[in-house]
Amino acid sequence: MDPNRPSDNKPNTVVPGFSEIDLDAELVFDRYIGADGTLDVLQEALTALAPRWASKLRIWRGPRDQRPIGPGRQNSLSAMTMAATGERGSTYRSLTDRHGVRPFERQTGSVELRGNGPELVAVISIDTTIASPLGAKYQLGNHIALQVRRPRVGRLTGDTWLGETFEFLCARLSPAWAWAGASREYWAKVMSDPPRVEAVGRDFAQFLPGLFWINFFGRRYSELIGADRLMSTPAERVAAIDDGTLIRVTDDPTSWNTPEYAVREQVVRAHLGTELFFSKAEPERLTVAPDWEI
Repeated sequence: MDPNRPSDNKPNTVVPGFSEIDLDAELVFDRYIGADGTLDVLQEALTALAPRWASKLRIWRGPRDQRPIGPGRQNSLSAMTMAATGERGSTYRSLTDRHGVRPFERQTGSVELRGNGPELVAVISIDTTIASPLGAKYQLGNHIALQVRRPRVGRLTGDTWLGETFEFLCARLSPAWAWAGASREYWAKVMSDPPRVEAVGRDFAQFLPGLFWINFFGRRYSELIGADRLMSTPAERVAAIDDGTLIRVTDDPTSWNTPEYAVREQVVRAHLGTELFFSKAEPERLTVAPDWEI
C-alpha cells in the first residue's frame, strides 16, 4: 500500500449543511422490518439509551402534524409507523373510490422521529419489496438512520453515545450492513459533487457505499468476505456481534479527513478487499457484492 496515494475521502470537498460535530449511523436490512419486532426493539433501545429525548418521542410530519409515541400497543412505534406509511393521498383515494378497485398496495415509506430536544433525529424506512431496482441501481428499502446533531446526547458525548447505540442495535437487530461516522465523511465518499448531487455510491448489487468510522458486516457479507478475514482486520476494534462482524477504523469520527485516518482506512480496505467498496476515484472498476435474491 502506498500511503501517498490519493484517498477516496476527498478532504477538500465542500459539504453543505453539516457541521464538524454532525454524526450519522445507518442500519440496512435484507428483510422487511415493518412487522418482525424490529421497531419494538428500536423503541426499547431509544427509551433506555436516550430517556430524556425519548420522553417526547413522536412521528414528525410537520409543525401541525406530530404524532406521539406511547407505551401502549396501539400507540407504539411499530403501530404508528405502519399507520403513517400506509396513508395514501387524496388522488389515490379519489381514483379507488371512482373505480372501486384497489391495486396491489405495497407498504412502503419513511417516518421521521423527533424527541425532547434537537440532539437526535431518527428516520425509519420500510418496504415490503425488500430489494428492488431504482433506476439503474439496486437498493435495499428497509433501513434505520440515526442523526446526532449536538455535542452530547444525555450525559454522553455524541460519538460515545452513537458508538454504543450502534453496537447495541447491530447485536439486537442483525442488519445486513451498517455504518456510523461523520456526516461529512459519508457525503464526501458517497455523494456526487455539484451541480448534480446524487448518491452515486449506493448500489448494493455492485458494491458497498464505503468504509467509515464504524462498520458492521452481516451474514451475507461474512459469507462473501470470510469470517476469518473479517476477524483478523487490522483496525482499532474488531468484534464478532450476532452473526456478523463490527470493525471500528479509529476512535475519533471527526478525524476522517486526516492523513492518519486515510492510511488506516486504506489498510483496512486492502485487507478486506478493495473490490467490495465504491470509490469516487475509480467509479468504473470491477467490484463484488452478495447475491440479493431474497
